[in-house]
Amino acid sequence: MMRPRHTIQHRLVLYVSLCLLALSLLSSGVSYRISFDRELNNAITLERQLVKTVQAQAEVAVYASNTAIAEGVIEGLLANPGILAVQIVGKSSRHFQVGATPENTSYLTSVTEYPLFSPVDGTERIGSISIFRNETMIRTDATSNAQHQTVLLLLHVLVTALLIILFSRHLVGKPVAQLAATLATIKPGSGKRVHVPARHANTEIGSLADSANALIQAAEEALAEGEALATTDALTGLLNRRAFMAKLADEQARLQRHELRRTCVLMLDLDHFKDINDRHGHAAGDAVLQYFGHLLSHELRKIDSAGRIGGEEFAVLLPDTHPQAAFAFAERLRSLVESAAIPYGDMNLGIT
Repeated sequence: MMRPRHTIQHRLVLYVSLCLLALSLLSSGVSYRISFDRELNNAITLERQLVKTVQAQAEVAVYASNTAIAEGVIEGLLANPGILAVQIVGKSSRHFQVGATPENTSYLTSVTEYPLFSPVDGTERIGSISIFRNETMIRTDATSNAQHQTVLLLLHVLVTALLIILFSRHLVGKPVAQLAATLATIKPGSGKRVHVPARHANTEIGSLADSANALIQAAEEALAEGEALATTDALTGLLNRRAFMAKLADEQARLQRHELRRTCVLMLDLDHFKDINDRHGHAAGDAVLQYFGHLLSHELRKIDSAGRIGGEEFAVLLPDTHPQAAFAFAERLRSLVESAAIPYGDMNLGIT
């Protein structure tokens, strides 16, 4: 059972999307912090402006201990939804306090106290006005802004992932898949090679195709070399006994299918080859065998085959040959061998 494959394209989209998602989450936290600080600063700025507007009335209310004026000031400040509660307190001997603190202050971050001065000289501090800020609203606004930014970032992630899928499929995924499919169909020795479109020739896809072709070429050369070693006699360059007998069997099977065809087989033996080894050494015998192998190969047609089937014993397969033509070939070969002078050292050796 084949293991499912995860393509480069899928991995690319996954990794980039995860990175963008992590950046989005980080950006969301930063966005919330920035939004919260901005909303808080805006609330404080507006609060200061409102307090400055009503400060004179609050000072008169404290100085005159006028509850009605103080309540009017508080009511005006509470019109701003960012202010949760207001309290005006006087510092005179007569107790003066208007407004109350909220019952639940667990969600409040701060209370800002603004001093009130005497309306007479403007320097004597006569009380204060405390503003209880509505942080729930500030946090809600900050969260809403952060969520809005997060949604936009997630949309960017989605669009980016789709674009990566689109372009990576065209630029990477499809060419690599086609290259892999082509490689899967090529067997060394078939002569087939990987070809890529011209637009990919100078890209990494083209480099991969060139490398694949180089590997296929090297594999074919290695197979050819291995096959040659397995089928060729190293000394003479002719077929070895096993390879020649396989050729003979193939030809016999072909003749059984085509009864009118004729094939001849020549059996050859070098005369008194043992005497050459005994008199001049085995190196001389090897030189004779090499020379004879080269001579025999030169005289064969492309459809003929020759093999060394023993020490100095050879056989020649002549397909589609009449016996008279085979006799003529044998006689010509015999004559060439008899007249040959085989150089060895400072002498020439002769054989029949």
